[in-house]
Amino acid sequence: MGGTLTDAPADVLRYLLIQLGHGVLPPASSGWPISISSEQDLPDQVITIYDTAGRYDGRSMQTGQKWEFYGVQIRVRGVNHPDGQLKARQIAVALDESIRNNVVTIGATQYGVYSASRTSGPISIGKEPNTNRVLFTINAVVALRQITT
Repeated sequence: MGGTLTDAPADVLRYLLIQLGHGVLPPASSGWPISISSEQDLPDQVITIYDTAGRYDGRSMQTGQKWEFYGVQIRVRGVNHPDGQLKARQIAVALDESIRNNVVTIGATQYGVYSASRTSGPISIGKEPNTNRVLFTINAVVALRQITT
């Protein structure tokens, strides 16, 4: 997979999770808005996706192309433990079962998202400082490729 991407892997995964019905684009005030790189303060229930370290998984001996899996961390913030855990588990199941050969469009650019492999989670990381909102994280690597520019 690998190569140059117009959009960040976190953004591609965000649009795919929205396409699969797990959230909405901000600035929505309900329905689990999904942001990238920066968690919004409101509403209380949000999902934020960060780009993290991925991994290389070899290269083609014929072309030299590296096979890269892009790293992401999905952070779920809920108003209480049951709601936050449920949403985190729903996303984990989507990563395990629904992400396979999907096509995602961001503007005029299309991406093939071939698979996602969780490397952890959902992990409860406690409460957000100075609030009662609860936090969960899921780490994963994603195989994707830009199809169009």
